[in-house]
Amino acid sequence: MITGHLGVAGILRSGSTRRTSTVLLLALLAASVAPDILDTVYFLLGFCSPYGLFSHTLYVVALQAGVLGGISFLATGSRATALIFAGVVLLHLPADLITGHKIMIPGGDLIGLYLYAHATLDWAVETPLALLGWWLLRRSARAPTWASSIGAAVFLVIVQTAVAGYALTHMTGVKPSACFALPAQSRADTRD
Repeated sequence: MITGHLGVAGILRSGSTRRTSTVLLLALLAASVAPDILDTVYFLLGFCSPYGLFSHTLYVVALQAGVLGGISFLATGSRATALIFAGVVLLHLPADLITGHKIMIPGGDLIGLYLYAHATLDWAVETPLALLGWWLLRRSARAPTWASSIGAAVFLVIVQTAVAGYALTHMTGVKPSACFALPAQSRADTRD
């Protein structure tokens, strides 16, 4: 799930009674994809986190939710905002069960519908979720102008279409991973 996480953030933020600043909304959108950001950091460092073991398991996501909720509370002084931040991180897991194939607890089985293998179906699930979050945020009239503009909705559809197109043409998943099996010859070459 990519843009669907942003939709979840929009849905949760739309229920707030406070005006949302650009910085706060961007931070919330980043929090909604925090486990994926952690996966990207692992990839850049060359650290293998198979099937989200060190980024998407219940324990790690609960830790991320606590840390990001705590930071948002310290930054804003608002318990409601802290709960929204923690909530979008925690809701990352159920959303990923729709599109992904993850380990929820160390040593557990892989679970999830893995709609990434069916990019068109993934697009049909994620795009409406992203647009629902955008629409609810727009209706709340408390979002920054850029976030509630038609351009933001078009951007979400373009991003999700690009992700689906990549998944259709590459069949390797859409998230980076440092976990890969080297062919036997390559493994031999790296031992020299």
